[in-house]
Amino acid sequence: MTGIREFLGRARTRILGRRAVTWAARGALVGAGAAAVSELAFRQWPVDPTWPVLAACALTGVLVAATGWVRAWPSWPEVARLADLNLGGKERLATALEYSTFDGYLPARQRFDTERWIATADLKALLPGRWPVRVAAAAVAAFLIAVALALAPNPALDRVRLEHQAQAAQQKAAADVAKLAQQEATARAGEDPAKRQALEQALQKAAQAVKNAPDATSAVAALSQAQNQIQALSDPTVHTRQQAASAAGQALASQPNLAQKAGQALAQQDNRGAAQQLQQLGQQLASMSATDRQALANQLAQAAQAAQAGDPKLAQSLQQAADALRSGDTAAAQAALNQAAQQLNQLAGQQQFEGDAAQAINRLQNDKTPLEQAAQAEQAAQGQGQGQGQGQGQGRGQGQGQGQGQGQGQGQGQGQGQGQGQGQGQGQGQGQGTGGNGSGGGSGGNGQKPAAGNDKVYVPSQSQPTGQGTQVGSNQGQDSQLVPYTQVIADYKAQAVDQVDRQVLPQSERDLVQQYFSDLGS
Repeated sequence: MTGIREFLGRARTRILGRRAVTWAARGALVGAGAAAVSELAFRQWPVDPTWPVLAACALTGVLVAATGWVRAWPSWPEVARLADLNLGGKERLATALEYSTFDGYLPARQRFDTERWIATADLKALLPGRWPVRVAAAAVAAFLIAVALALAPNPALDRVRLEHQAQAAQQKAAADVAKLAQQEATARAGEDPAKRQALEQALQKAAQAVKNAPDATSAVAALSQAQNQIQALSDPTVHTRQQAASAAGQALASQPNLAQKAGQALAQQDNRGAAQQLQQLGQQLASMSATDRQALANQLAQAAQAAQAGDPKLAQSLQQAADALRSGDTAAAQAALNQAAQQLNQLAGQQQFEGDAAQAINRLQNDKTPLEQAAQAEQAAQGQGQGQGQGQGQGRGQGQGQGQGQGQGQGQGQGQGQGQGQGQGQGQGQGQGTGGNGSGGGSGGNGQKPAAGNDKVYVPSQSQPTGQGTQVGSNQGQDSQLVPYTQVIADYKAQAVDQVDRQVLPQSERDLVQQYFSDLGS
């Protein structure tokens, strides 16, 4: 009986293989058909993403194939009947299987006859049913239909995807604005706390409005409104006052005396450093000689006259100090200098706020860009063809070379001028313009990229801070340590990008600065 059962086992394996192919084709037909129906349904009831539905269709086909194959496993009597039918066994296998538990002469003879027949039987002739050609062809056709529908344009699904992209852009923008509001919550010394609070509230309100906006267009409008509110907080007199302070500093720095350091700091727009120097100068008045006091009084008067047009309050303080020195009242002169120092600290704080406000406006503009693209894509998908309006008008700086922003940088020699942006020239280079806040210094040395050949170009290896701006190189054109420009190009770029980021400039001009340094480094 062992040989008979072994033969039946091999026959059962062959039958299971054929039925596995059949049910695999049926499962593929179910899965592909469900996918094709789903793709048709997506055109009326779009779902994004579609892959979970299509994965469910494929899983359904697998389950149908697996379940059908398991249920189609044949019993041993069925295997025996199929083998007798296909191999011409004349019910030998079925009878042997039925009499397997019986003993006696006749059952033994029957099993002996069956085993002898098995030795000559060929299992290749066992064909339990036809190949599922039609079912497989239908499955392939359904699969091709599903693929064609998936590749074909689906306006409804495209709209849903655009909506999801817009929602993702809104959430990202809202999170970025909320983070910016937290960063701008801390007030700096010398600035108006009310303005700082208004800046924070405008950013918080914008973050909430963008998060709750019904569409990308509304989110862009909310950011534009926030930009206008922040722009309204700017003080247009800050730039004029800074120019006046710089002019007063040049007057104080004209003579080598105790006021020279304060004048140099003012000329370099380091207002906090200048305030500290003025306070120290006031403490030294009592120990100065009458001649030095008279000379200092004349310089303070000249500085007051230079600052009169742009900053009358600073000019008044400097003039009061000059008059007190002339009359011999050092205490009054010290008080006037301390008052001037306080005014310079306030100016530095206002400049810091102006830079923070400009940086916030630029950050909002960066967040608007993907939202504007999403809004335009939605409108194009709906066939509206409406362009997306821009937020607010922005000032455009003008200057020598590529200079941008508000400020003035001076330096002697052949150099690269920076005024909240980039400038390049020879001789005494200057870059100035309108539309931003802060200022930067000029650069001595040679900052130009070589046109050709292996010539090395050298630039100053160190930079000097100048308050709101950055003094690159030597302000007076003295010799300084020079290094190949390739070693410091990254520092120059970081300084320029930081200054540009703290001004309200169009994105195209901000990109121009990036491209300028990319060209230098290439």
